[in-house]
Formats: sequence, structure tokens, C-alpha cells
Amino acid sequence: MKFILVLHLCSMLTGECSESIHINAQFNDHRSCALAGYDLSSSTLQELDLNIVNERELAVRFQCKKIGNTPIIPPKKPGIPS
Repeated sequence: MKFILVLHLCSMLTGECSESIHINAQFNDHRSCALAGYDLSSSTLQELDLNIVNERELAVRFQCKKIGNTPIIPPKKPGIPS
């Protein structure tokens, strides 16, 4: 299973996440995706203005989304026999 990394810039004051950044890379396993998530979260915060990060209490949340050949099976409709 492959994974993609998505970063979310969030305010700890409001609990809202205003931006999502899809990283243009695929990872072969969850571990490598998660490790990249921690690294990129740190470097993203370091690039932001110190005053804005402190004022809005910004943090980066990330997720590793599965991609690949998992079939999408729609749910059965009620009342229709299988």
C-alpha cells in the first residue's frame, strides 16, 4: 500500500485548520510517510513568521492517506436483495 502526506496548518486557539498542503511524493509504507510528516511539520513552522506563529498559536497537523489499488465498494441500497 502506498501513502501520500497531507499537511494542515492549524490554530490551537480556534481549533481551525486553514490550509492543506499535499506533498508531491508517494511513500511505500506508513512509517516513512509519518517520519517525513514530522520533518516537514518542523521545517514548515520554522519558515513561518515567529510573531504570527506565537500570536495564532499555529501548529502543523499531518496525515498519511492511503492510495493505490484499494477497490471502492459502494454500500448496498436498502431494500434491494444482494
